[in-house]
Amino acid sequence: TNPKIAASVADAPSMVDALKDMGWVQEGEMLVLPPSVRLAHEVHVVGLIDAKDWWKKEAENEKRRQTRAGKMDDEQKEIIQKMELDRKEKEAEGPVLHGSVAKKLGDGPNIMRAGDVGIGKSSGGG
Repeated sequence: TNPKIAASVADAPSMVDALKDMGWVQEGEMLVLPPSVRLAHEVHVVGLIDAKDWWKKEAENEKRRQTRAGKMDDEQKEIIQKMELDRKEKEAEGPVLHGSVAKKLGDGPNIMRAGDVGIGKSSGGG
């Protein structure tokens, strides 16, 4: 009978299923909670609060995504398109089926240590 609630239910048809799972019974056009049904706070109320918080956060995240998308300049959009194309190309190539092979690149590392220039070595004397 409440038009605001009726509009909410019309926007989210799965809400009726959720209410029925909680114990509500449909009588004609109305949903009625029988007096014998006792809602457990930890299960039903906290679950509803958590769901409401999740949807609120999800709406905020979507708003942020839309804002970011609107602020991108042409260069950023082009970079994102290139990244997406690269990602699709890599997926099309399939998995790597061969392992890497070691190659000899030279006579070993070209590293100079402190001892090579005399640091940390005793020069003798007394």
